[in-house]
Amino acid sequence: MKKGTAQEAAAHLKNGMTVMVGGFMSNGTPEIFMDAIVEKGVKDLTIIANDSGTPETGIGKLLAAGLIKKLIASHIGLNPLTG
Repeated sequence: MKKGTAQEAAAHLKNGMTVMVGGFMSNGTPEIFMDAIVEKGVKDLTIIANDSGTPETGIGKLLAAGLIKKLIASHIGLNPLTG
């Protein structure tokens, strides 16, 4: 199996897609992949995850950039942008 970069993975994303992201409280969240998604600028994403990180970490980076249309998560308490 060929290993790719975060940018190569993000290249497959299109506006409106659903992405499931691992980790909890930004621990284990693929930060480099989150950066690559922000860099690509895909919009209207549905994100499925345990939490929404913080404004500076994890999925919070996507929220801060306005890329998420819908977030499905069990914990949103540490990110004021989620509310």
